[in-house]
Amino acid sequence: MRKIFYSFLIPCFIFIIVSCGKDKTSTADAGGDSSGSKTTASECDANNKGSFQIFPEKGAGLWEIVRNKIDCGYALVGGKNRKPWIQVIDDNGNQLISKTFDADFKDITSNFGNGLPTEGQLDGSAISQTKDSGYIVGTYVNPRHSSYGYTHIFKTDSQGEIEWKRELKYKSGNTKVIHFVEDIIQTNDGHYVAVGYTSGDSGNKIKGQGFMTKIDKNDGTEKWMKRFGSNVCVFDTLNSVLEDNENNLIAIGKYEIPCPKYACHHGYACGEVYFLKISPGTGETLISKRHGTNWSASGHSLLQLDDGSFIVGGRVKTSKTVPVNSAVWRINQNGEVVWSQPWTGTARKENNDWHNEHVNALALSPQGDAIIAAGWTGLAGFSKAQKFDMMVWSMDLNGKQKWIKRYEEPGKQSAADIILIKNNNFLLSGGSIFFEIDSNGGLIKIHK
Repeated sequence: MRKIFYSFLIPCFIFIIVSCGKDKTSTADAGGDSSGSKTTASECDANNKGSFQIFPEKGAGLWEIVRNKIDCGYALVGGKNRKPWIQVIDDNGNQLISKTFDADFKDITSNFGNGLPTEGQLDGSAISQTKDSGYIVGTYVNPRHSSYGYTHIFKTDSQGEIEWKRELKYKSGNTKVIHFVEDIIQTNDGHYVAVGYTSGDSGNKIKGQGFMTKIDKNDGTEKWMKRFGSNVCVFDTLNSVLEDNENNLIAIGKYEIPCPKYACHHGYACGEVYFLKISPGTGETLISKRHGTNWSASGHSLLQLDDGSFIVGGRVKTSKTVPVNSAVWRINQNGEVVWSQPWTGTARKENNDWHNEHVNALALSPQGDAIIAAGWTGLAGFSKAQKFDMMVWSMDLNGKQKWIKRYEEPGKQSAADIILIKNNNFLLSGGSIFFEIDSNGGLIKIHK
């Protein structure tokens, strides 16, 4: 998680800013399967007739959509009425479950004169289907302030009823530390792993702001918690996690460093793509690698190829004076880059306008021979109105570009996830709107 308030994007024309969109940028991976394996719809197509049709639920803000392998459908997670919300749809897009957890979580209000809104919200930010046909859900506190409470992780049954929930409640000295879940999966041993980042660590006793935690499948208790990064900047982040072919945990994110002549501030610091291989039993770091540019780079989405290597999607910014650009890396099992240079998009500066780009999510083509990266392109500047559109890029497994498509609709649009659906088509989700495209990027239908 790849994870973001997808209904809008924050303008990005500050010189040192390196991202825009959701404070969690992306957590949707590998065609909707957080394990990173390829997802196909052929088995489900045999049992589900008719065309695909999905309608965004009124009042719900979507953060992530993933494939349900067991039920031949999809699970959606987000927020509604300031509380976590999940929706389950079948392979044709018909709603099976829609549940807002109003009675399960306290109202989130601020008790302090901190200048933030009086009411906050606890959104569902990450979801995976579990082996018993239930769901494991991570959440996200907004605004990111301790006066609005703590993040929860909770497990539901197949009908969305909560079986257990756990509050991620920690202190660093006397300071409350909030954890934000970016991605969550069930591992082969049946337990759960979540990744994300923290906020509020002024006590400096919780070392590093990116985190990974392993959670007991039976009651949600913590098996281990590890934190990654440094204390130099405040928002080291792990955005996506999967289990590799040897059952090790692979996570990617951003390792923050101060920008030249700038202090770290609210996640706008420079940094590098952060690659971690972690032992599933103990949380011990097996491999830690960082890959970057002269200014900043960040990984947001992750999938694994058949040869065991990884594709990482994210963003780069090579200097203070250039826009943020979309980027894709190929990284081997030892954490080293395979391509001599990452694939990069078409971000550019024209007069006073910055045309930024960002990869939020990844998928493989139905044949498995090409990468499809989804995200947004945004115009930020002073001479024109700001404009954000969904954008999709495709490249082969060697990083050679195949095609680029931009889908222009009124309002600010961002492709948060990309999911393989019927007839080898893909669904781009953007919170309040869905774009259905074919495997060559051709627009088939807009679902809204």
